[in-house]
Amino acid sequence: MTIRTSGIDHVHFNVHRLKRFREIMEQLFGAEMTPVGLLEQFGFYNSCVYFREGDTKVFMDVFQAANESSYVAKHVAERGQGVSFVAFRVDDLEQAAEHAKRCGLREISRDGYRGMKQVQFDTFEDLGFNLEFVEYAPHFHDELERIKAQCREGETVDGLRYVDL
Repeated sequence: MTIRTSGIDHVHFNVHRLKRFREIMEQLFGAEMTPVGLLEQFGFYNSCVYFREGDTKVFMDVFQAANESSYVAKHVAERGQGVSFVAFRVDDLEQAAEHAKRCGLREISRDGYRGMKQVQFDTFEDLGFNLEFVEYAPHFHDELERIKAQCREGETVDGLRYVDL
């Protein structure tokens, strides 16, 4: 058995200066980006980077530590800036996670978001990045657009609020 996937969904990048990362992506590629969000419960800033051209829906999920005790701060201190996770979209998250465990991978997290389930595995020593599987509920992207609209109005939704860096 193998895992059914539609391929890479997104790639996590941990950086020292999210604002500068965004500037470069915009200057080079005219990339579209979500506003910078702060997720206080996880201790990081985040922005997603999308590219206008092409068929791909793959995006960059970029993180900067908001405090020194966050996973992002610890990862950057131990491994430097760069790719931390590569996320694959899967048809059945639980089946994929069980298969990965049978293959000897160690699960490290299941921090998902409303309508998006995910599971992460410690594969850095073997693959050079940690592995993530994601599965989206049928109307996840519609719900996400509603959340973004609320955040643009200054609201905090599930611990997420937009900020200026």
